[in-house]
Amino acid sequence: MNWLVAWFQRGGFELPLAAATGMVCVTALLAGVRSLVGGKDEIGERLDRVRRDGGWQALVRTMPRPEVGVSPATRLLAGLLRPLARLVRPSKTDELSRLVLMLVRAGYRGSGALEIFLGLKMLMAPLLTVAFLQLNAHLVRPLGFPLDVAVAVWICVVTFFAPNLWLRSKIGQRQLAIERALPDAMDLLVTCVEAGLGLDMAIGRVSDEMVLVAPILAEELSQTSMEVSAGITRPESFRRLAERTGVEDLRSLSAVLIQSDVFGTSIARALRVHSEGMRTKRMQRAEEKGAMVSVKMTIPLVLCILPSLIAVVMGPAIVIMMESFKGK
Repeated sequence: MNWLVAWFQRGGFELPLAAATGMVCVTALLAGVRSLVGGKDEIGERLDRVRRDGGWQALVRTMPRPEVGVSPATRLLAGLLRPLARLVRPSKTDELSRLVLMLVRAGYRGSGALEIFLGLKMLMAPLLTVAFLQLNAHLVRPLGFPLDVAVAVWICVVTFFAPNLWLRSKIGQRQLAIERALPDAMDLLVTCVEAGLGLDMAIGRVSDEMVLVAPILAEELSQTSMEVSAGITRPESFRRLAERTGVEDLRSLSAVLIQSDVFGTSIARALRVHSEGMRTKRMQRAEEKGAMVSVKMTIPLVLCILPSLIAVVMGPAIVIMMESFKGK
């Protein structure tokens, strides 16, 4: 431990940190130049034109317009951040559509969501970097060159990529909330269908009943019901529901409903079988997480509990042995 303290006092970490910072800068510069000089992906655009009737590209093309469901403050913020968003806007159609789909799955479906997300990324990175440099300049013992530049670059990189991690976490939380509420919604849907309601009316009724218990799932089912009422075919609306949420259980549910609609089988029976399968799958997930607890407890057991136990058990014996050796 003494050699590590001495190494930090001598500043031995500055050279590796500066080298790593230089590699990050060069990689970012090459990626930026490649995105600027790279031409359009003609193959991707052709595939987009071929796959016009499904998938997440179709979902992205049907995003809300600026006049629909967007507050004036959000529209103003999107307009202010639009010039900054253009600097980091993906040039390829695939990357742009994938980013929009991630925003949709996270629940940000307004027309200015993309501009606000990219603009805040582009704005916060230099602001926090400049704030660190100003704070470092007013310290009693400020960090010297090149350590201050390296730390500033790392703050800029972390601030720029942290929103992507936050967005993935938001998607995971939203999908987890849907997965937890879906078996109960399936039971209500089976009850409504068996009571004589049509599937479209049953979906609307379930969405109304689950507003307080599961607002996210209720919102998704309500949007699906409105899409069917607006004239979108039932298979297409179910596919859009699965793509919009990214939940595998909803994807399998949409496949079951589409097959029942195509082949003319009993929807109530298919829903009941699928509901039982979902509950079995949820129980298996719980059992899997319970079985993983013992494995996860190994690390804190070895690092925290075991050294304390060894100290308590072996400590007195070691003290007695040391005293006996000193006496001799």
